[in-house]
Order: sequence, then structure tokens, then C-alpha cells
Amino acid sequence: MYFINKEHEKFFRSKIRQAIIKDTYSKSLIYLLSSNQETRKNFEEIYDINLNEINIETLKKPWQTTTSINTCRFAFNLFGDITTDTLEENTAQLYTVTAVLKNLDINCCIQAIKLRFLKNYEV
Repeated sequence: MYFINKEHEKFFRSKIRQAIIKDTYSKSLIYLLSSNQETRKNFEEIYDINLNEINIETLKKPWQTTTSINTCRFAFNLFGDITTDTLEENTAQLYTVTAVLKNLDINCCIQAIKLRFLKNYEV
């Protein structure tokens, strides 16, 4: 499995062990949120691992960077087919492949897609 760095792998493996629901949706979300320093620091605010729920409101938090926002948008899209949000008007263009993958590690994105769509993909 591809990891950006040791922190990414350590955080991902820790959160996967904690997860109650370990379906392909949550695995891809946890993997992506583990890839970015800001999303790791704010993981509990972004995703309730016990309820298996995302908090889309975190896209407006002051700690967000361009990269962490794109990480969240891509993770939210894989998790729940979210292609727009109600935080701003006309946000659909922010969820296009080109917009979301900008500034992200493409190998990490491919890994997340594998986790989401390949049912028997090993973690």
C-alpha cells in the first residue's frame, strides 16, 4: 500500500483499528484524511469515526488550507458521492476531478480510489 510518509501510515492504521465500520467508503475516507497534516490534526472534527459521519461544515474552518480542503472534498466525494456543498453557491465546479486533485499526491488519490472501489483490496 502506498503512503506519503510514516505519519500517514501510522495515523491511518491507528484509525482503521478504531473504526467500527470498515467498509470501502470509510477506508477511503480515513486513508485520505490521514494523508494531510491538517486533516490529521482535525480528524475528529471532520469525521466522527463512531457514528461514521462526516462534517461538511469543516470546509469553512480557518485551519483549512487549499490542500486540506481538496483532501476533504475528494474524501467526501468517495465517502458519500458528494459533488457539491451548501456552504457556498455554485460549488459543483469545486468538486470536479481537475479542481479536487489539484495539489494532491496522485499516487495517494489512486490508492484511495482502489480502497473505495476494489472490494477485496487489502489494507
